[in-house]
Amino acid sequence: MEDFVMYEPVYTEEQERNIAKEFRRAEKTCYLDHAGATLYSEKQMQLILSDLSDNIYANPHSLHISSKLTEDHIDIIRFRILQHFNTTNEEYSIIFTSGATDSLKTIAETFDYGQPSEGTFVYLQNNHTSVLGMRNYSKNSQELKTEDAFRILSINYDDEMYERNVCNNLFAYPAQCNFSGTKYPLDWIKKVKEGALNGVVNTKTGNWYVLLDAACFLSHEILDLSEHKPDFVSVSFYKIFGYPTGLGALLVRKSSEQVLKKKYFGGGTVFMAISAQNLTVPRKILSDRFEDGTLPFLNILSLKHGFDTIKRLNLTFDKISKHAFCLTQYVYRNLLTLHHSNGRPVVILYHDTMFENCKHQGHIINFSLLRENGEHVGYSEVLHLANLHGIHLRTGCHCNPGGCQRFLNLQTSDIIKHFNSGHVCGDQRDLIDGQPTGTVRISFGYMSRKQDADQFLKLIEDCFVSKPILRKKPDNFEKIQQNYEKLFYSKYDQNITNEIDNHEIPAKTTPKVINQNISKAKDAIATLEQIILYPVKSCGAFSIRNSWTATTKGLKFDREWMIVNAAGVCLTQKQNKKMCLIRPVINLKKNTLTLHFKENSSIEINIDDAKTGKETYLCQSKVCGDRVIGWDCGDEVSDWLSENLEASGLRLLRQFEPEEKDLRQQLSFANQAQYLLINSTSVEWLRNQVPDGELQEDLGSTINRFRPNLVVKYSKPFEENRTDSILIDSVSFKFFGNCTRCQMICIDQTTGGISKEPLMTLSRAFKGKINFGIYLNQESSNNGGNIQIGSDVKIEESSET
Repeated sequence: MEDFVMYEPVYTEEQERNIAKEFRRAEKTCYLDHAGATLYSEKQMQLILSDLSDNIYANPHSLHISSKLTEDHIDIIRFRILQHFNTTNEEYSIIFTSGATDSLKTIAETFDYGQPSEGTFVYLQNNHTSVLGMRNYSKNSQELKTEDAFRILSINYDDEMYERNVCNNLFAYPAQCNFSGTKYPLDWIKKVKEGALNGVVNTKTGNWYVLLDAACFLSHEILDLSEHKPDFVSVSFYKIFGYPTGLGALLVRKSSEQVLKKKYFGGGTVFMAISAQNLTVPRKILSDRFEDGTLPFLNILSLKHGFDTIKRLNLTFDKISKHAFCLTQYVYRNLLTLHHSNGRPVVILYHDTMFENCKHQGHIINFSLLRENGEHVGYSEVLHLANLHGIHLRTGCHCNPGGCQRFLNLQTSDIIKHFNSGHVCGDQRDLIDGQPTGTVRISFGYMSRKQDADQFLKLIEDCFVSKPILRKKPDNFEKIQQNYEKLFYSKYDQNITNEIDNHEIPAKTTPKVINQNISKAKDAIATLEQIILYPVKSCGAFSIRNSWTATTKGLKFDREWMIVNAAGVCLTQKQNKKMCLIRPVINLKKNTLTLHFKENSSIEINIDDAKTGKETYLCQSKVCGDRVIGWDCGDEVSDWLSENLEASGLRLLRQFEPEEKDLRQQLSFANQAQYLLINSTSVEWLRNQVPDGELQEDLGSTINRFRPNLVVKYSKPFEENRTDSILIDSVSFKFFGNCTRCQMICIDQTTGGISKEPLMTLSRAFKGKINFGIYLNQESSNNGGNIQIGSDVKIEESSET
């Protein structure tokens, strides 16, 4: 078993040292989302800046000296890209685009399917969302299932097997799946062009063209266009070099140019255009005709330094491919053999390969986690704990609907049901009826280290495995091996069922969720134990001793201020855990806000200075996607924050209050609603569920982790979840929704330390539904008033949730 899970390094020690020197910012970060965007080298960026600082580059459409210099440099970059693909401008043209998606869109908009009988757009099931979008430009489109593609395209075809005609068909598939990392055979290109898909999936006999989406593949591989000759190739450069973003390319085989019929023309793409008459003469060279407007020439010129970085680090893409594969194989095999103490597997892996051959498998691992009872762990829980431990990974369906549906064994009706239940792409609705709506994906880059892999594995073992850990090959190991061989080595054994996935997925059952509801009871009485506000968003709490004013936008002064970084982005404890150590104190008599950091530093500001001071000015930021405006509180407090939080360029903003506001604007800098209520009895219940020794703190410290405004004591846990409307003193509050928790509750608000609890217990107890506490709004018709600690809480109405 030790040999099976062992890591074999590919880079030399010198190469590793050189890479470390150029990626110092990654030393304290475990970045595992290279399939989303890889990292750029620090020296690479320094050289780009130096290049731009030392030279004058200009619009290549002009004719002066610097313009001509820019045009020449762009041409050299084109040659270098073609050389990278082992081809020349005699066989392929390069069209610069804004990215791989734009390249795919260009083909969708211009591909001529033929007249009068239109051809078919065929796409592999495991394709990027951007490929699916191409269907809208074709009258005939058809999905090709992954298993069918392997079966059909394993047969050799002859050039003379069919007669070509005016009908043009287009087949699109990825060189590497961005969901599972499977590298699909490049010899499919030749077979499809020879007619392998004629008569298959309702396609018509005709000319066949192949679009290869190479965006994911090229991050660690070279596509040799002297050997494999797709008609169209989509490229995204930040996937390869980390920078620049917003720049890609479409490679077009010159023998296939005639099938692209472009209608729109922009600046620089025509020989002649007449305003008074619809008459234009397009340029003859394909790239000149398709590159509308001014090229992003500075971004294009920066590609030189991306290529130079790989060369400077003494790397080749063959070595990069093997390095990424060995890291991926190491993690895959450790996950594959990981089992709970009861012998059940910890991980479901979503792959078509066994990670035995780097020609078949890329730098991606896709998986879900299972509890010791076989139930799924929601991907949001994994994401929150990964964020807490400084591990950057991706969750969801990864912009690959077909791969997600296939590997999760979802029917189309399931997906529609999930959507009707409120789940949409990119959200955190990770489990519906106990079944996952998405997965977790990690991926490696050329600068990734073994310590990144080990840090990730430690997270899984520490947070998601019941001890003691068992190491063994899974019970379905032979079945996984058979399915892999069936696909890649054409071993279609009749005794092997043609299953979609290689893993045992638990049957769809509704989990027994702990009941958070109580028996119906009107006029239930509770007691208001604490009133807490957070004057500076994401900083420490200010507890009220007696009474405080409740307004229609929240407790008076609650989240009235926020800290933004040098870019104007709101800073939270997710980025800087030291923020919880800033203790604000409001003195109403002196009209001051005093910020204390630990015990030896403090600063005092006048509450109204930000609104009346001569040096103040308005700034814009955003909170939960909404634009917010605030008054800058000045340089003195800015310097104090930057020094204590050890981050340069921080500013303190005070909320700007216009004279007229709509209901949504009647919020402070709070995330979701005006008030957050916690039941201390529910907190006591939760503390009792946490394993012994995992949460060694008093009740108050645990309550503070949830950062409530109102702490109420009910007679039973979760009685708050039946609340529809409550009355405290003369102030009425309306239920707004449940509070969904994230990794913030794992931060000790007293020390800034992190732990996996109570998030782990909360997720386990409620089967991934990490809700705790309720949001309240004060009705706009209610003018508010004072609420006092010790007051009765009257429940006016109750309803099931």
